[in-house]
Amino acid sequence: MPFVFELPEIGEGVVEGEVVAWKVKVGDKIAKDQPFCEIMTDKATVEISSPRGGTVVKLFGSPGDIIKVHSPLAEIDESGAPVGGAPVEAPKVASAPAPQHHVPPPTNPPVPPAPAASTASNPDTRGPTRAAPAVRRHASEEGVDIHRVPGTGPNGRVTHQDVANFGTPLPLSPAALPQVRASAGDQRVKIIGMRRKIAEQMVRSKHTAPHFTYVEEVDCSRLVELRDRLKGKASKQGVKLTYIPMIMKACSIAFREFPNVNSIMDEAAFELVVRGEHHIGVATDTPNGLVVPNIKNVEQKSILTIASELQDLVERARVGKAKLEELTGGTFTITGVGSLGGVLATPILNVPEVAILGVNAIRDQAVVRNGQIVARKMMFLSPSFDHRIIDGMAGARFTAALKAILEEPESLLLDLV
Repeated sequence: MPFVFELPEIGEGVVEGEVVAWKVKVGDKIAKDQPFCEIMTDKATVEISSPRGGTVVKLFGSPGDIIKVHSPLAEIDESGAPVGGAPVEAPKVASAPAPQHHVPPPTNPPVPPAPAASTASNPDTRGPTRAAPAVRRHASEEGVDIHRVPGTGPNGRVTHQDVANFGTPLPLSPAALPQVRASAGDQRVKIIGMRRKIAEQMVRSKHTAPHFTYVEEVDCSRLVELRDRLKGKASKQGVKLTYIPMIMKACSIAFREFPNVNSIMDEAAFELVVRGEHHIGVATDTPNGLVVPNIKNVEQKSILTIASELQDLVERARVGKAKLEELTGGTFTITGVGSLGGVLATPILNVPEVAILGVNAIRDQAVVRNGQIVARKMMFLSPSFDHRIIDGMAGARFTAALKAILEEPESLLLDLV
């Protein structure tokens, strides 16, 4: 009989993953430890290698499908005999709960179940319920039996919107909603992999945390001068010194006065976890989408050390080589597209973090100093905060403290740890 290759355990607490891409096809002869497929969890994309050599007889699942840990990925004929092509089969997914990750809202609204609908009220008659762990948790928090919720997502998956609308009237009837009709030049693209995870994270953020953004203008003239003086010395050590490591260090110093900004929200317990360590992430554009690798323990490192580590980490993140622990566990995020000329942005929280800092372009502007109009290097900071935790005045005070550090950046050099 063919060897059944099951999805192995690929991380602590990870019980399912999304098929991103197959590296093989039915009929291929493969060797032991040969790359077999890419699986994305709620934390990272992992390349899975074949535990045995032989011929691929069957693949379970297509890109975009969710497969449980210990469920079949493939069948491998270890005799090496070639086989004919066979259709890809979708796995049978168990209904056990799993750790959290989220799915985007459906295009069309769900229809509330009828009070006596037998397929909605009896999970045994409708088969296993397909839902992301976060959706199951959402249902539990709302007191909703997820097995009774009709799923409108791909392959009948239950979504956050399905849970939210269960048993409640819709503001609009389906007939009143615009329908997406295909035309000759249209192309439909399935949302899978990193793009899907980004969508899920954004939905989760907007669903759970009420945002507010506070904007402050910073005179970066001295910061620019300091970087110009230091970047040559940094370059001799093989380090490209940008403004981001300097801003990361400034944030870490400001956290000492405002520790709640460097926090994460435990939604299950509804508790704020104020982190003693400063694991600051930097939103990074990659060919596959946005990732947020983070530098651990910024509070213990100099600007040059932060810059060196960040340069290495960003380069690896862009080619998909960042480690799982480097993409998780962050306590605060910095994001910005100032290098492209962005003047102002209102960033979305990287939940469960409660704050994110938008860094925008530094521009020459005419400002008034001592009654005189002078040219200065000005930049807008636009942090967003979780208003459940951080009130407007607290957010403004934190931003003011950060502004003061950046406008007198020599203090960054005095903080040698």
